[in-house]
Amino acid sequence: MRAPAAPRPGTRSAGAPAAVRNLRHFDQPREPVAGDSRDGPDGDENGAKDLMMARCGFGRIQVTVAALALLTAASGARAALTGTFPNGIRATVHDAAETAAMCVAKTDGSRTFVHPVAGVVPLAAATRTLYPFDAAVVLAALGDMHGFATDLDVEVFVLDGIPAETGCSFARRGAIFLSPSYAPVDAAITAYIATHEMGHVLTWAFLDGQPGRWEAYAALRGLDLAASGPDAPHASRAREIVAEDFRYLFGGTLATRGIGLENHDLATPDTIDGLSALLAGYLSGTSTVTVATTRAFPNPCNPRTTIELVLPTGADGGAAELAIYDVRGQLVRRLQGDGAANGRVTATWDGTDAQGRAVPSGRYLYTIGTAQASARGAVTLVR
Repeated sequence: MRAPAAPRPGTRSAGAPAAVRNLRHFDQPREPVAGDSRDGPDGDENGAKDLMMARCGFGRIQVTVAALALLTAASGARAALTGTFPNGIRATVHDAAETAAMCVAKTDGSRTFVHPVAGVVPLAAATRTLYPFDAAVVLAALGDMHGFATDLDVEVFVLDGIPAETGCSFARRGAIFLSPSYAPVDAAITAYIATHEMGHVLTWAFLDGQPGRWEAYAALRGLDLAASGPDAPHASRAREIVAEDFRYLFGGTLATRGIGLENHDLATPDTIDGLSALLAGYLSGTSTVTVATTRAFPNPCNPRTTIELVLPTGADGGAAELAIYDVRGQLVRRLQGDGAANGRVTATWDGTDAQGRAVPSGRYLYTIGTAQASARGAVTLVR
């Protein structure tokens, strides 16, 4: 695939280059879990394009890293890049070596990425050489976002295998998963995808569950929310359009230079009076879902365990919903828990699946959440 030509300084093309348009960004790749919002117009999207990426000739960029934190993975110490930026984003980017250490191998050559907070991502067996994203370039792209001030944490996982369910990069609430390419990934493509996926994270945090925000955005953007849901072509879906608007309006130079919108039939957002101010105003508000803390006790269990969610200050209670998954990411059981008491909600799992059958010993992942707070963890069942 031929690389897009470099534009004149200060210009943006009417549409995204073919190398970018052929990428599919997918933001809801799995069984919904507790705490996931379905309040947006496109909560059940599923589909993917190929992830072949062209190389383009942008030069080396300057990368600024706020801090370098050392994390410990199962196979030893691994490095994660962390940054706290003037835009209010606090990002942790786990490179391909670190995420590989979080994977569980299977006999067919596939693997499953497992993280106690971000969840589970099945990875397809590799059939050819793959090229992961550069974690430093990803971190720099998030730091280069500007034109707004927010307060948000995001975890980014640079994968060394292709997600089996999507075949591409995607975002999940407060986490971004970046799929590798079949060719070395240019810095501009890296910045484009990372910033677009950050747009999905911002959408979940500041549009979903906020009364009237989607409607106000759609009215200003000229979108029919009923016609731009999950059945619409990918680039015409409201969630993709707003993610692109976030990237186009607030992305750094590499994420926007010479790149228009994925949907080149739409007017660019900078030509719509008041749109930039509207979205920036949303980002200065309060996130609808707060990441909370959780624990299971006893853990290990045999077989019953109580899972507790500690609600952040100001978060409403409501009944808890608990979802249990095996290490392959398959849903085992979904349960309703108790209402809030003393700033906590709880739910109990008895070691059985949805049919009431006892499940085998092993490690299980869980999510527990209410309408305004959610958390993920793991519990070991020993019979």
